Amino acid sequence: MPQIILFIKNNEDIIHKNSDISCYILSDSLPLSKFQEAIATGKMVLTIGDKALEKCKELNLDGIVKEIDVSKPVKVQLKHLREALKKKTLGVIIPARRHEAMLAGEVEPDFIAFYSDNPNKDDEIILWYNDLFLIPVAWVANDDNNQTNTPNTDFIIIDTKKFENFGC
Repeated sequence: MPQIILFIKNNEDIIHKNSDISCYILSDSLPLSKFQEAIATGKMVLTIGDKALEKCKELNLDGIVKEIDVSKPVKVQLKHLREALKKKTLGVIIPARRHEAMLAGEVEPDFIAFYSDNPNKDDEIILWYNDLFLIPVAWVANDDNNQTNTPNTDFIIIDTKKFENFGC
């Protein structure tokens, strides 16, 4: 079973302290207290959003996650982040497509997370990706895709409500 990355989007979301959780991703718009609560768990803490890089530096977080806008050049969106983060973690969220996966992989993020772009092709794309790349892969389980256990993923990114529905 993949390791769980818990995605904290709102201040009302609970930062569960569970041994099944390996990492937290927090929206950069959350208050300082939410970040402090996540940091206190001793697990890896990443942030996501337009101000993620600034928040990462300000709070000395472990890194950031960047959701790619596929209408813009992928490398342009990632290259400056990879350089600015140095040895900190860079995660990338992209649609489950070959083209974006190859472009994102060239920037050498620490992990690539796929979200469903075509439910009939998701597993195929993940298997293809794992055959070609050594970069760890994650799956973003969102409200539109109820898949929470895709084959051959290292991580699953799940929000608090889905985590609670697992019975954890």
